[in-house]
Amino acid sequence: MRFRVSHGLAALLSGAVGLGFSGAAMGQDTPDEGVAYAGATVGDGYNAYAGAAVALPGASLGNGLAIRGGVSVGQYRYDSGGARIDADYKSAELALVHQSSGAWGWANFSAGPRVTDTDTDPTDPGNKREATRFDAAVTTDGAVGNNLRLGWFGSYAVGDEAYYTQLRFGPLLDAASQTRIGVEGSLQGDETYNRHAYGVFASTAIAQNMELRLSGGIGKTDDAGNDGYAAIAISRLF
Repeated sequence: MRFRVSHGLAALLSGAVGLGFSGAAMGQDTPDEGVAYAGATVGDGYNAYAGAAVALPGASLGNGLAIRGGVSVGQYRYDSGGARIDADYKSAELALVHQSSGAWGWANFSAGPRVTDTDTDPTDPGNKREATRFDAAVTTDGAVGNNLRLGWFGSYAVGDEAYYTQLRFGPLLDAASQTRIGVEGSLQGDETYNRHAYGVFASTAIAQNMELRLSGGIGKTDDAGNDGYAAIAISRLF
């Protein structure tokens, strides 16, 4: 069986990444305690997600320990035994996060349990992700630089041996609004498929402590043809 997975499924792994606010609080007189986020991706399927990260007592956003929780729902499609399969999934994740930040930027490392429920139509007994599965996930995200910022995200699901990595480079165009326009690229896969994607993004502050990011591009899964994706994400410090 060979999966043909949409870029939207990648948001199941990358949805927890912030929009650059993880290090934004470090220069404030009163550090922020958390960040809430939500977003969606559409392509050959779809994904929507929401979550939040909250600093533990004695820590603040960008420094020390935090707890992150998130949920995700979506659909992806693939071919199996000559049939086109639609897979609907729901997922929830909880993680302990170690945060560090400074003038150089910020970096987060986290680990925790993940539960995913997948329902295929028509039923595909060959899909090992059918029904409810528990897994452990490790993730990292961060960025270095400000005027020229290089950001990263990486996630690995231990049981499913599924990975997702993304790099994003975005020069600062306007300091007052924190507007950036740049490029992004990603790799993802597991034992059944491999996919790469390239695109562009634009991000800007739309209110105090709130940021919006729009992105889109093209991707390719194994020997399949190119397909497109579009994504929106928003985050708010609190």
